[in-house]
Amino acid sequence: MAGPLYGFLLYLALFAISAHSQTREPVELEPLKAAFPLSPYTHVDDQGTPYGIAPTLVSIISERIGRKIEVQVMPYLRTLHALKMGQVDIGFGVRARASSVYLPDNIVVASEPQLILPTSFYALPDSNFHIESMEQAGHYRIGSVRLGQQASHAWNSAYDYKDAYSLSKALQAHHVDLATLDPGSANFITQELRVPLERLYDYNHMEITPVFSSASPRIKDPLAFCQSFVETRVELFKSGEYEKILNDNRMLHLLPYYNQVKILPGHCHLTAPTSVKHAIKENMSQ
Repeated sequence: MAGPLYGFLLYLALFAISAHSQTREPVELEPLKAAFPLSPYTHVDDQGTPYGIAPTLVSIISERIGRKIEVQVMPYLRTLHALKMGQVDIGFGVRARASSVYLPDNIVVASEPQLILPTSFYALPDSNFHIESMEQAGHYRIGSVRLGQQASHAWNSAYDYKDAYSLSKALQAHHVDLATLDPGSANFITQELRVPLERLYDYNHMEITPVFSSASPRIKDPLAFCQSFVETRVELFKSGEYEKILNDNRMLHLLPYYNQVKILPGHCHLTAPTSVKHAIKENMSQ
């Protein structure tokens, strides 16, 4: 009895697997996966649904290109790893001069950033600090939002915090004197957290650019998909829909930082290995 029963159960299992494989849509037609870290640009509501500038922009682009994109929240470094491994299809990369966090090699990136934001020193309005150089800033305790596991700073008294909320609390408690922020984060602290800030000195800039997985089975041609994604975003800017997204999220002040560069064919490329990035960085500093 065991032999016929085993054979019958094996037949049922194989039949179920065959039926599932026939009804499942091809992997390149499955919904794409976008991931963004919690930030002033991406929030999560009480039901766990992401909202904000980044999720809204991706949702509208999804409708325009006719490909469903599911958005999830994921820490920044984990997102970069998931992009490299093909577990996530779309994210936003951050690049800044003297940053210790690089984009992984062999992922697809747009040649020009979407936003170019100044990074500045901010303080509480009643602090009466006067800063006109990095050297002067080095005399103060400086807080930053941590992107990587270990941050690299050009000053000695530096403290890292997990998000803008934690950094604002440290500033209010006088655990730090200055906060390094971009305009979006500073506005979030002022408008949403009700902590007034004074912008003292712009010392750097950061570039935010869309990045895509080259290892994902859900994207047949990553370079072509990147090109389509960026071109669709440009159309949204020209039509005024991008401005509406910013306005709906109370971040219209970011509009001047949008990079209005002309998008040409071949706009997207694969990132270089980290060793090459170090060489490029050294050449730029000379």
